[in-house]
Amino acid sequence: MRFIVAGVLLIAAFAAEGVAQAQTDAKPAAPPVELVAPDARSLAGDREVGEARRAYRAACTRHQNAGYCDCTTAGIAQVLMPDEVRIAARTIAERINAEGDTLSAPDTDTPSAGASTEARIEHVEGFYANACAQYRD
Repeated sequence: MRFIVAGVLLIAAFAAEGVAQAQTDAKPAAPPVELVAPDARSLAGDREVGEARRAYRAACTRHQNAGYCDCTTAGIAQVLMPDEVRIAARTIAERINAEGDTLSAPDTDTPSAGASTEARIEHVEGFYANACAQYRD
């Protein structure tokens, strides 16, 4: 009878060890996949991005101070493609008034998928105009 009880206890001990081991060997969950929009430098060359950025900054400084323009230009040149940044530079006075206000102040710098160039520019510029408000005159 002792051998039966000892055998049952031994089997129970191995079973308990196996359950505990299985719980600690569980594979960690895969990290969530973030869908991140590509930035301009991942799709265009540094030279092209730099030229568009300088054009935008120069246009911005005709309306705002250097600190504000540095702040907004950095974000705008990263999110928008160089062609869009050049368009934004040519038309900045239509969207940013002397106080640095824009028509909208979205919560993200990522425009909606399929947005037109004009809508993308307005969205991104609105986000960074709000984000960089501390640098306004």
